[in-house]
Amino acid sequence: MKTGKYCAILGNALGTHNLDQLVNSRPLATLPFDGKYRLIDFQLSNLVNAGVTNIYGIFSQKNVPSVLDHIRTGREWGLNTLLNHFFVGFYSNEDGKQTVCDSTYYTQLLTFLRRSHSQYTIFSTADILCNINLEQLIHVHEVNKRTMSVVYKKMPKDQMSVVNSVIKLDETDTVSEVKDYDESKHQEGDLVSMSAGIYIINTDFLIRMMEVEQHVEAPRKLRYLLRDKLVELGALGYEYTGYMKNIHDVKSYFEANMDMLDPKKFTSLLHATQKVYTKIKNEEATYFSESSEIFNSQFASGSVIEGRVTNSIVSRRCEIEKSAEITDTILFPHVQIGSGAKIKHAILDKEVVIAPGVTIEGSSEFPIIIEKYGHVTEDVKL
Repeated sequence: MKTGKYCAILGNALGTHNLDQLVNSRPLATLPFDGKYRLIDFQLSNLVNAGVTNIYGIFSQKNVPSVLDHIRTGREWGLNTLLNHFFVGFYSNEDGKQTVCDSTYYTQLLTFLRRSHSQYTIFSTADILCNINLEQLIHVHEVNKRTMSVVYKKMPKDQMSVVNSVIKLDETDTVSEVKDYDESKHQEGDLVSMSAGIYIINTDFLIRMMEVEQHVEAPRKLRYLLRDKLVELGALGYEYTGYMKNIHDVKSYFEANMDMLDPKKFTSLLHATQKVYTKIKNEEATYFSESSEIFNSQFASGSVIEGRVTNSIVSRRCEIEKSAEITDTILFPHVQIGSGAKIKHAILDKEVVIAPGVTIEGSSEFPIIIEKYGHVTEDVKL
């Protein structure tokens, strides 16, 4: 693919109001995943693996440091050279409206697109987890000579959310209908053609469309603008058949992490034909003492494990003391678990400390979240 022919926009995610304390101190894009990644790593890796290295990430002004701290210079993704760039733009979202943007939103985006001199623009968001080969999508889009193409995935009903869009295609794979997901319209066992929120659109056309939108009374955020233009532009539907997870609430986020303990799903997402890049930290390997017992779990670097860990994800620099039992749980970085503590079906955010002997027990449907910097000294149960 010709360098500079494509640019990309990483948009804000939807449905984060259902992620509770997990997004109080960070946007969904920088939410930890599988011990050492962040959700945004997958979108960035998809793009750079396809040779797209002129990227603009747009986020609300809330929790800016989390984004800047993770991306930094963009070195891990090869975005820190003279010809490759990652720009971060912020907009005000104080009213909390999901679909409507403020006056600065399109001004920044239009400046980026005009300066990119690209022929095509790729748009994606952080709430859809996948490792997609965008080169194949790019090839299909160019061959079919469409103004816009959209990625969709046939998803089980139980993985859908009201913030998702359902598309219908005609015999030429052209989008003929777009609707908001309505649970009552689908039966158990149905596979729903969900828009993955990944679009390719001709840049010149996108600029003209955005110039009009920014002057309306209530301009829509770009994700909604593109969605609402699918039928009008006769967009091409591109079906993705690999692993995909729709991150829209605590349960779906918890399940996505637990999926990584399944070798087939782990390989499909993280060891497909494309590499997933993330911020590198040079640390010593995790230490497992003689008292430790490990069953079907994953560990990042720098931890000290003396207790029992079953079906769990343990991030960097965690400490699990003797006689502690961790089951079906996600530990974010720098978590400390005291001796004799029992944790089951929980998500423990960064820097959480669990006192010795404490029990925390949720369920697979409702995992308990311990907020960042929490110090738990009493039992927590559903």
